[in-house]
Amino acid sequence: MLTRRGWTLLGASLGLLVAGRLFGTVELAILAIAGFALLGLGAWWAKRQRVSVRASRTVRPARLHVGDQGRVDLALTNAGTRPTPVLGVTDTFEDGRRAARFLVAPVGVGQVARGAYRVPTTRRGRFTLGPLHVAVGDPFGVVRRALPPGPVDEVVVAPRVHRVVALGDAAGPPLGTSSQGASRLLPSDAGEEFLTLREYEVGDDLRRVHWRSTAHTDDLMVRQEEMQRRPEVTLLLDTRDHVHDDASFETAVEAIASIAAAMTRVGRRVDVLTSAGLRVASVSAGNLVLLMDQLAVIEPSEIDQLAKVTDGFRTRRPSGALVAVSGVTDDRVSEAIARAWSRFGTTVVVATRDTPNVRMTATRGRPSIVVVDASARPFPDAWNETITRWHLAAKPRLSLSPS
Repeated sequence: MLTRRGWTLLGASLGLLVAGRLFGTVELAILAIAGFALLGLGAWWAKRQRVSVRASRTVRPARLHVGDQGRVDLALTNAGTRPTPVLGVTDTFEDGRRAARFLVAPVGVGQVARGAYRVPTTRRGRFTLGPLHVAVGDPFGVVRRALPPGPVDEVVVAPRVHRVVALGDAAGPPLGTSSQGASRLLPSDAGEEFLTLREYEVGDDLRRVHWRSTAHTDDLMVRQEEMQRRPEVTLLLDTRDHVHDDASFETAVEAIASIAAAMTRVGRRVDVLTSAGLRVASVSAGNLVLLMDQLAVIEPSEIDQLAKVTDGFRTRRPSGALVAVSGVTDDRVSEAIARAWSRFGTTVVVATRDTPNVRMTATRGRPSIVVVDASARPFPDAWNETITRWHLAAKPRLSLSPS
């Protein structure tokens, strides 16, 4: 096929031919014939090239999140019996809407040419890389012959994960407050076995501080212990399209991903549900990838099963915590939280679009409901400040003696 330069040469040659006939100028006709001859020579040269290449593609890192510096490494191996001519390589992304283009210098027999380009990670989703197109051109750049298409791969860009405070950890969950005084957020961790050491995080029980290691490392270290009972944390994502705009929904998805990562990091098992009745995933630290893949493609929905989902909580044994992430905290959210509140040790409501005045008259006066306003400030700042203040408001019975 003709390149852009080839089409330009073809048009110019036709124009010269017509002008030569009109003005009776032999020189113009000769230039036109020379242009046609150059096109024919280029087509013959490109057709006779026997090129055999193997292409491979590697995405680094293998797991991408919004905002990551993603990179694709390409490798072209000359599998033929003679050096290749100059090759044109085009790798498409996002169903062909974007493309990376390279010119590859001649590659010797058995040798490998390498190239790389950045993967745009400005939005989450599942995207197609490829097919990889390799073309042989003539020395004048007027004709190009395409080789069979190369491989097609898929890349998943998961939502951004912020570093946020966990509601509790395996070493000692924080305490909530009630009218009777301090009460635990999650069931008791009695009967735990020592597992390893890790750095102190906000909300850790100071009884778990390992003073000998702290003195040795100059960093506050706590004992990470394996719980025999690991209570469940339920995350509920409100996907109703009328309570979100584009920005608030992305913030809500990032909130779910961040909270799930924080909870699994400290050993909690997390269930993630949506208001459409979809069970997204039940994850722990070992299979968080499954949740991220699902969150990469989740979208707002017209389906509203919020009442049915929260009614389902009423048949469960009271335990753990509920975190509900919505855009606008409307009456439906208020009613749903009112129905679900009694089945959880603590309930957290995150609003990403409007200021959560939390129109929850049915639950007013119940201090175990924590409200995070992420509508006017970044979610991680709002979450960390609110949850940290809530942790500090508790009155745990802590022993500061070395262990």
